[in-house]
Amino acid sequence: MGFELKRTGSDVAVYLDGRLFTTCVNSAEFKAPFMGPVLTGDGISFTRPDLHHKEHPHQRSVFIGIGDVNGYDFWNENGKPLGLIRAKSVDSSCDGETAAVTVKAVWQGRRGKPFLDEEREYRFSKAGGNAVRADISLKLTANYRDIKFGKTKEAGPLGIRVADEMRVKQGGRFVNSEGGVNEEGCWGKTARWCDYSGTIGGKTIGIAAFDHPGNERYPTAWHIRDYGLMALNNLYFKGGYKLKKGESIVYNFTICFWEESFDAEAFSVNI
Repeated sequence: MGFELKRTGSDVAVYLDGRLFTTCVNSAEFKAPFMGPVLTGDGISFTRPDLHHKEHPHQRSVFIGIGDVNGYDFWNENGKPLGLIRAKSVDSSCDGETAAVTVKAVWQGRRGKPFLDEEREYRFSKAGGNAVRADISLKLTANYRDIKFGKTKEAGPLGIRVADEMRVKQGGRFVNSEGGVNEEGCWGKTARWCDYSGTIGGKTIGIAAFDHPGNERYPTAWHIRDYGLMALNNLYFKGGYKLKKGESIVYNFTICFWEESFDAEAFSVNI
């Protein structure tokens, strides 16, 4: 059956072989677009499914954010001053083998002051076995003013919040491409990929995230925590980043959502 897309308003649900895999959420009900929750073939959530959680409420499944953009907070739920990412247009395409959702958005203050224009694409495909690949492309353009991304721990730009049952204190673990294990071995370290996994309902599942060689200051440093956050973050560990008015920066990331087993190092040759 392959992939199928169903749209409701600005949200696009992604189905795989007749069952819901995830939803690309773009509604202004939330402070920024995100993707999630992400589900296994039998409906187990890879990511934290509660979209209004009291603990780190901004960490909604798979999300984009930076905690300091010219002093505005585009990471936290109640930052001061708060930055919002507002979808302006949403397009989608699907041929069964692959599916794509493209979002054009503006990064703005609460009262509408614009900072950045964004183009985001999610592209879905099967990755062999029981794995689904999500390629995320993010282009940020400083169309309105010079931009400074601050040296902030609260950044990705890509963040992923895994299901609570995958957290380290629940028996989960994560490893990186350099052999680091869990927060002690991975937090703040540079690595080409990190793979966070655990057992839910008797099944081992995981999320492997990959940086791309073309991204700035590759390989990325990781803000990855035992409590369930994994974020690809150069800004805190390698210093901030600046864009002159009119300049753009492009990030590409790949995430594989896998069931039963996955060889991240072998897969990395496809990045």
